[in-house]
Amino acid sequence: MKPTSRSLCLSLLSAAALLGGCGGEEAPSWQGEGAVMPPMQTQVAGNGLSTSAAYCDDVTTWDPAWVAFENEVLTLINQRRAAGATCGGVAKPAVGALVNNNLLRCAARKHSKDMGTNNFFSHTGSNGSTPWQRMASAGYSYRTAAENIAAGYSTPLAVVNGWMASTGHCNNIMNGALKQTGIGYFNAPSSSYKAYWTQDFGTP
Repeated sequence: MKPTSRSLCLSLLSAAALLGGCGGEEAPSWQGEGAVMPPMQTQVAGNGLSTSAAYCDDVTTWDPAWVAFENEVLTLINQRRAAGATCGGVAKPAVGALVNNNLLRCAARKHSKDMGTNNFFSHTGSNGSTPWQRMASAGYSYRTAAENIAAGYSTPLAVVNGWMASTGHCNNIMNGALKQTGIGYFNAPSSSYKAYWTQDFGTP
């Protein structure tokens, strides 16, 4: 099955003004999608989302080969950020390196595992969760956040090249307002795409 990827890019301009809407499905067909980020949440108790450490328990111990893939993706993406890039024909200046955040890594791993285990491809989790709910459930509070997902890419270089060739994903990667990231890779041999990737971005 042909590799595919999607992205969401969202920015909080002020407490009262939200801007949303970039990204789309890369393959097999292009379909625009976007969302408005919910108001910043510093406490999510009572909203039905778990924010305890137990939320991340099933993704804390990870296949060492998958961890190596995740770390390599971060290295490659920071190389692209340092060099500058062109996203959809628009030159993007060099920006600072993303720093790994374990809460974002938890949210990313949870979603990649969900997609691979349940054999689907979407920003919406099998339980109806949004990227922002998964970040909150992992305990991450954000002012700005974004998510890239991909499936079917067998190596870190392949997925980074795929994201950089897509305007929405490239814009997320080259967004200097995003300071932290978590990358999750999950391999599901019996699923449609086999390899599932999620990159969550945020600025607390």
